Amino acid sequence: MTGSGLVCRVLRVVICVCCVWAVCAVYAADGDGGGFDVPAIGASGVSVYGDMAAEAVVSPRSAALSASDLAVNGFGPVASNPSLAARCKAPELTAAYSSYYGGAFGASALNYTGRAGKSGGIGVTAAYLLIPDIEDTRGVDIEALDDGDIKAFSASDVWVRAAYGHGVKTGYADIYAGAAATFRRRGIAEASAYGIGADIGVMAFFEKPSVYAALLWENVRYGTVKWKEYTEEVPQHLRASLAFERSDPYIYGRIAVFYTSPDMLFNEGINAQADTSDREESRKPAVRTLSDGAGILFTAGRYGVEYVIMNTLALRAGFSGGGYSMGAGLTLFDGRAGADICYIGHELAGSVKVSVTYRWKGSGD
Repeated sequence: MTGSGLVCRVLRVVICVCCVWAVCAVYAADGDGGGFDVPAIGASGVSVYGDMAAEAVVSPRSAALSASDLAVNGFGPVASNPSLAARCKAPELTAAYSSYYGGAFGASALNYTGRAGKSGGIGVTAAYLLIPDIEDTRGVDIEALDDGDIKAFSASDVWVRAAYGHGVKTGYADIYAGAAATFRRRGIAEASAYGIGADIGVMAFFEKPSVYAALLWENVRYGTVKWKEYTEEVPQHLRASLAFERSDPYIYGRIAVFYTSPDMLFNEGINAQADTSDREESRKPAVRTLSDGAGILFTAGRYGVEYVIMNTLALRAGFSGGGYSMGAGLTLFDGRAGADICYIGHELAGSVKVSVTYRWKGSGD
């Protein structure tokens, strides 16, 4: 057995064990072995913000589309479908860097995707987020804030994710399924924590009329982050995604449109806390749910469009929740090398993401 073959087998075993554990935990979660234990907002032990920082390491290509490309995106520790590793035609290595809010903090990621047999693929991602110079006002007299006695600390997150995907061709569609295990380390000042989570994804590609449909279930059971004093549960996320692309010689390339639903299990649109004019403590904030109207799937969704000219230049734009993003990509040397850039608009300050990609020659070339 070759070294790469052994690595693939080890990754499959590790990911399968993590996902079997996660699925079993779902049915054991409510104590009687039946049903899903999906938390409500504010449920004890579940952190609404437990994994929000992970969006900082979304790839430039996906961020330019406002992360609406879940049906075709397999890059990164979050908002990426592990089943898409099976669509890899040749080994590919991508390095990305993000600068947020005018350089206030940054994030970097390294992603490798490769083949694993005739019908499988693997993906490995390492990502790092650093937020420096956070002012520590704990125990500081408000009247003395200008005395220069305020100390600063930093916060960081590290992710390592391993994914495996497998594809099957049928008479109607190409079906892909995959799973991923994510290991995480968080640090805030002198405190640190470690976590683990598992994701499951599926995707179907219909060649005619070139439509992609996908589902991603992140943090199966719950992802967990264990601090010294307590264990924090990271909420589950379930998102659906659609993509349609069309090539046409009259436009010298192809155009694709993307849609990804808001999270249908937790705090992102479907179950987000809505603003209320009444701030009395005795009143609970309003909660929007899917039962209130299916229209929220569209008003809180993510949308994107991509126009690729002659397989060389890509122009992208995205919209989500009142925010916008845009970007471009360049592919050179018959697809062997590429670069992407993205700009994300925000009322505080804009953010920029860049990446470079190298692709080895493979069977698809």
